[in-house]
Amino acid sequence: MSSKHKDIGLLADVFRRETLDGSITRLRLDQIQPSDYQPRQDRLREIDELAASIKRDGLLHPIVVTKSGDIYKIISGERRFHALKSIGAKEAECRILSRESRDLQRIAIIENLQRVDLTAQEEAVALLKLKRQEEYSDQDLSEKVGKSRNYVTEILGIAGLPEALLRECLEAGITSKNLMIQVVQAYRKGEHREFIQAFQSGKIQTVREAKGFNRGESRQPSSRPGKTAQSYAPAVTVDKNIVRITYKSESDAKAAVARLKKLL
Repeated sequence: MSSKHKDIGLLADVFRRETLDGSITRLRLDQIQPSDYQPRQDRLREIDELAASIKRDGLLHPIVVTKSGDIYKIISGERRFHALKSIGAKEAECRILSRESRDLQRIAIIENLQRVDLTAQEEAVALLKLKRQEEYSDQDLSEKVGKSRNYVTEILGIAGLPEALLRECLEAGITSKNLMIQVVQAYRKGEHREFIQAFQSGKIQTVREAKGFNRGESRQPSSRPGKTAQSYAPAVTVDKNIVRITYKSESDAKAAVARLKKLL
């Protein structure tokens, strides 16, 4: 091939890279930057495990980027980007999308919502951002992300919780989307503090128990006149080297186990 034809071929490659929507090419990692549209708050979550997988099997899915001046902004695949950097990689296979900024944000949010490792808070904030940006109704939003309208409405309620309460839930270990939805219900009734305390004590461990709490089914009865705390004490029996403790209810037994685990 003549030098002229080689030059034309190189120019064609550059043209495809810069203008064709969906083209796949290899880019240097120093040309790539994380996006502002990433819903995940902890962007380095489980990077070591992902890095080990990439080192063993290679990058199975290209990073999706868009050109912004002299750099490329990540639309999806930021964890893959960080994992590649952590193992000393210099390049990555990338799919280039050419879209308007508004579309890119929508694509990034929806792409991340389709993943299973977002926390309840991250998903709620991402859905709320998409709803406001596109002026979607709850029904429109549910169709875009492939969730039921009822689920979308409930998960959006999480984004409306005070930031202090969201932090308190995280610190208590309440991360399940379905449990967070029940926190919203408790908050609306002014009983969120009691809900968190019940979770920490082990009285709430499942969604069923959380729903029961919000229906008032799991509240402790007040002491009747003449009754003392001693009348509710668990029964203890000893058989050689085995100690059996019998509680008056399953919820009390679970609470005791939770307290014991914290001491071990």
